[in-house]
Amino acid sequence: MADTARDSSPDTTSLSAPPHTSELDAANTTIIHSSSPRFHRSTITSTLTDTEPQGQLAPAAAPLHTSPDATSAGSPPRHLSRKFTTSRPPLAPLFAPSTLIIGDSIMRGIRFFNAITLSFPGATAADIAVKIPSVLRSLPSSVHRIILHVGCNDTARPQSEQTKRDFLNLTDLLKDCGKSIFISGPLPTVNNNSERFSRLLSLNTWISSFCRASRINFIDNFNCFWNRPEYFNSDGIHPNRSGRSLLISNIQYTVHTSD
Repeated sequence: MADTARDSSPDTTSLSAPPHTSELDAANTTIIHSSSPRFHRSTITSTLTDTEPQGQLAPAAAPLHTSPDATSAGSPPRHLSRKFTTSRPPLAPLFAPSTLIIGDSIMRGIRFFNAITLSFPGATAADIAVKIPSVLRSLPSSVHRIILHVGCNDTARPQSEQTKRDFLNLTDLLKDCGKSIFISGPLPTVNNNSERFSRLLSLNTWISSFCRASRINFIDNFNCFWNRPEYFNSDGIHPNRSGRSLLISNIQYTVHTSD
């Protein structure tokens, strides 16, 4: 079954700090001071000086937080509260993002260090091509790698030649952006006797050959998930939690061995 939900706004996750951080709200901190119990000098000699008169009680240092109703002997209750506001500057990310992951709902929940993930449920190759120009303009300059995963929704229709044309148009947009490009191949369906499975297998074979001829990095996911239903949700299309972990590991392995 293909993704049917289409959403104009993507599910966005950053495994690192996002390219834009919002300014923190002012933090209100309250510290309450009041008098504290008195102790005999003989019990707190480590906190007193030698100039204390012998045989007299000396106050211990006031704690930072005591009850506002606490009282000292012979004096009325005191409420010595101080409230102040400090304004903190925006926090910059510790590490700038280096990778953009963009694709359909298969990419939802795919997170790893220093990566921005944009997931568009229901998106086809043509849909991603429409979004790519604005996405590229919004990227921080630190991003030098793009990982694209698309094609699952295209195979819901029996129009393989149109799917190839849409895919070629999308990759042309990415090749001109001056960044390292990785194409993440489709996952198979659990039912390997279905027509959808056959289309995904054909698409995977074609993308692999195209990437090899075009000198684009290809991430082969098909063999990792073939005949492994334990990595899929009940729909037989989307990876479950274990499947996402496997997909992340395969993507990371290919990226690290290709750089």
